[in-house]
Amino acid sequence: MLELLPIPIGNVVGVKVSGKVNHQDMERVLVEVKRKLKDHESLGVYIELDHFKGFTLRGLLKEMRLLSCFLGHFTRTALVSDTQWYRRAAQIITHWTPNIEIEHFTPIQHDEALIWVSERDVGAFSG
Repeated sequence: MLELLPIPIGNVVGVKVSGKVNHQDMERVLVEVKRKLKDHESLGVYIELDHFKGFTLRGLLKEMRLLSCFLGHFTRTALVSDTQWYRRAAQIITHWTPNIEIEHFTPIQHDEALIWVSERDVGAFSG
């Protein structure tokens, strides 16, 4: 299940992920990404993970579609979770997506994660 979070930062899409994510969940994210891209060239993604159990097959396909269509518009992703292996996963994923910075934060670092993900001066895009 995926819930859009009401984050008052225009260039950030916020989601809370728990359980299994399906294609309808990803469709809601796709609509939100398109809406925010009308006003912003690039977006940060803030993700709270709470007992995430993966994707359904259709959810995974929709996730891949979202990434393939909008990958160049994402600058930073903040993963917020008390599960420490997400920190290592963030490091691995960063190697596959070099233009996106991904950082792991603990729930107590919620505010720091929001500030970090909203920053626009990402080194990967400077020439």
